[in-house]
Amino acid sequence: MEVIDLKAAQEFSPHRHVHKSLTATPRSDITIACWEPGQTSPIHCHPGADEIYHVMEGRGLFSDGRTERRLGPGDTVIFPAGEVHQVTALTRMVLYRVQAGADRHPESLDTWPAGR
Repeated sequence: MEVIDLKAAQEFSPHRHVHKSLTATPRSDITIACWEPGQTSPIHCHPGADEIYHVMEGRGLFSDGRTERRLGPGDTVIFPAGEVHQVTALTRMVLYRVQAGADRHPESLDTWPAGR
């Protein structure tokens, strides 16, 4: 059995959000993602993996290019494999992230795909 202290794992940077690996298997990984207000991810997708975020602390804006949702503590958002998305911290924010799939590498895009 492995026990992880989520509070102790938190790490923030003034330069960009920090993803810290907590554990991984060949088909999944779990990270804690710490964001300062205003930090944003690139527009991207994970073609080979679902990505699930659970907001532990703070508030953020989560977008799939069609819909933007303001989420806060206790909210969970699921981006299926291949769905283009972006995350922006509205306040200091801590996310628990699960990626499920063998190929979890992101593909960044310069702009939202046409039709979004």
